[in-house]
Amino acid sequence: MRSLSLATIKARFSEIVNLAEHRNERVIIEKRNSPVAVIIGYEDYQKLKALEDIYESKVLEEILKNDRFYTLEEVAKRVNIEL
Repeated sequence: MRSLSLATIKARFSEIVNLAEHRNERVIIEKRNSPVAVIIGYEDYQKLKALEDIYESKVLEEILKNDRFYTLEEVAKRVNIEL
């Protein structure tokens, strides 16, 4: 995975998107030398979403198996979502 400055991303956007799309390369966007975002191909995005769905389903299964109900805040914290 390569890291590039936001200025570089702006100047080479089409090239970066092609790398993500055709070579499955992930590119970290840096702003003032700090990572702020990532460009990934759509296939990678779909895989990440599927993994997220699987994880959330497993958490729900565990909750139902234990017959314990969690608050919205507890569930959000567990699946790493900010409310």
